[in-house]
Formats: sequence, C-alpha cells, structure tokens
Amino acid sequence: MKNLPATLVALFLVFLCIPVQADYSPWTFFGGVNFIYNSDGSDVTEVPGMQEGGVPGGLDSAPSPITGLIGLEYRREIRERVFFCPSISLFFVEYLWANDQALPAEIENRTAFVPSLLLDASFVYTIERNRFLFSVGGGPGILLRWAFLDSGVSEDEQSYSTDMSAGDQVDHINSYMWSSLRWFYPMLHAGVRYRLETGWGGGLTLRTGIPLFNLWSSPDVPFPHALMFIACITITPPLRSGQ
Repeated sequence: MKNLPATLVALFLVFLCIPVQADYSPWTFFGGVNFIYNSDGSDVTEVPGMQEGGVPGGLDSAPSPITGLIGLEYRREIRERVFFCPSISLFFVEYLWANDQALPAEIENRTAFVPSLLLDASFVYTIERNRFLFSVGGGPGILLRWAFLDSGVSEDEQSYSTDMSAGDQVDHINSYMWSSLRWFYPMLHAGVRYRLETGWGGGLTLRTGIPLFNLWSSPDVPFPHALMFIACITITPPLRSGQ
C-alpha cells in the first residue's frame, strides 16, 4: 500500500504513452496569460517626485496588468474545415476608480476585486498539415465582470485625492463596466495544435479582444485602451467512443 501512489502515477504515464489512432475530442483545456492594455498616464513624462511643487508623476493606476487565465473550449464542425468554437475563460483583476474610469490597480491601491468571465463565440477555419492543425478566425465575445470590495479595504476608506469612499468607487466601477457596451469584445483567434504519438494534442492559441466601445464611450481614451491580448497553452485529449 505504501507504494500505491507511485504505482498509480506509473500506470497513468503508461496510459498516456499508448499510441492512439483517433480524432480529437471536441473539448480543449487551456491556460495562459491575459495582457490588458492600460493607456492611463500615457502622456506623463515627469519622474515621480520631480514635478513642480513636489507632486509625484507616474500613474494613478497600475501599468498594463498581465493576469493568469484558465479556460475550456468546445469545437463543433459546421462545414468542411470550419468550426464553431465557443469557449469560456476565467481571470481576475483588481481595479480602482480614478480619472472618471475603472482602471487596473496596484495591490496597495486597489479598491475592487473583479472576477471576469470571457465568453468567446469564435468561428475558425482550419488547415491540417501532417501532425499540425492551424486555425484562424474570430467572432463576438462577451466579458462578464462584477466588482466586489477587495478584502482588507474598508467600505468607508478613501484613496488618492478623491473624497469618494471605497464603497462608492465599487458602485461606479460596476456602472462603468456595464455601460456603453464595455462588455462587448469582438475577438480575433489564431492557433496551432500538434498531434502527439498518443493521440493527444498540444498547442498554442493567441486571441485578441478588441475594445470597439472606445469609439463611442466617454471619457475619451486611446482606441487600444483595455485591449486584451491572450496567449494560452492548449491540451486536447483524443476522442473517446461515444463522444
């Protein structure tokens, strides 16, 4: 019994090494990073502490955050080489309210903790070459976000030069995220998958979420503000009987 865990691990590794001649499962698991571009303070050139009167320069908010991401994709062929690929991704970002915007925050300045679900309904065109499967496409995306008062932050706490309490900031952040179609993100998709001897697939997926809402929302910000660039490692199991 003492060697049971090692035996189970060995059996699992043997199972993965058994050659499988089968199609891919429609399900793909992925994990990676999400880079969210933050343009706040892009025109600031002063070194912190060196402005007139000793007012620090730099950003009220955090530099463009890079957050971890996990997700699941399902593929369904709708015509030859064309697949409908809905996916769901989960990530977390910390925000504050500054400059009339919800902006990413440094840990010491955060007000809100924001769990985020990205629903991507992309259509992709695929090309298979030997063991490689290439895909490219795009589609509509919906970003579901809701801000909560971050742990360790009092509802009456104030930050920066604003007289707005943390609780009020959270309300403003939620209103901002759900106004002006800021939840709508058209997505671009590109990926490559390599078929292993076992029948499993491993690959890389790149996706870009385009902040189209910046064309009409206020306050005015550069168009790339809040652009998302997602890079993920993907794992696709082989198809099992009955799938």
